Amino acid sequence: MADGGTAERIADAMRGSSMTVVLTGLFLGSRESLDLTHGRGEWREHASLEAFLTEPQRFWEYYVPAAKEIGERQPNEGHRAIARMQERGDIDALVTQAVDRLHARAGSPDVVEVYGSLVVYRCQRCGERYGLPEVESFLDQSDDGIPRCDSPECGYPLRPEGTLWGEPLVEASVKRAWELAARAELMIVFDSDLQTAPISLLPSVPLTRGADLIIVGDDPTQYDRYARLVVRDEQSRDVIVDVDRILGGSA
Repeated sequence: MADGGTAERIADAMRGSSMTVVLTGLFLGSRESLDLTHGRGEWREHASLEAFLTEPQRFWEYYVPAAKEIGERQPNEGHRAIARMQERGDIDALVTQAVDRLHARAGSPDVVEVYGSLVVYRCQRCGERYGLPEVESFLDQSDDGIPRCDSPECGYPLRPEGTLWGEPLVEASVKRAWELAARAELMIVFDSDLQTAPISLLPSVPLTRGADLIIVGDDPTQYDRYARLVVRDEQSRDVIVDVDRILGGSA
């Protein structure tokens, strides 16, 4: 566990920064989501672009139960602490690799979701968007195991709005993440192993400008040697909560 001095050092760095950008990984203080969405797990095989295109029925049989399980999870204290720091202006921008929308549900006013969302779906023809309960209903009514748009005279197959394994990330979100990183005086990474391109390269943007980098998490990263502070802590959400308390004046 990180001690109070570590949280105070992070809080001091944030106080001295006029532009703090936070990057969070696929999970935040909880390893349970790793099994379903991490590229080295079954997600890579069953929720890939190749599976979606070549075996759509098998894809949906796997994807919807997985999405439902993740969609039922609730924000933790780490998510809520980040939202409070955003509201106060301690954090100026939030970029996440997570696909569970827990940051938004915790109250974060603006979240750059570089992988999109696991629980939102859209028509590939007309662009109509649907939630997971609607997609489940469409599947129940489908003869071939593929959900389709119910807009008049459409009926085109749906797809997840989130990025599938093997396809490019959401271009607009990645561009925005890069623009924010280019303006950062301080970047803090929580719970990301920084192994999946192009987001694995994001910390290099502020580093090349001489900005500070802080890394908090259990996994070593390629940027540890360049960071102002590295905190090896499996319970990174506890670190986040401690920083929030300090900055909020309740420590």
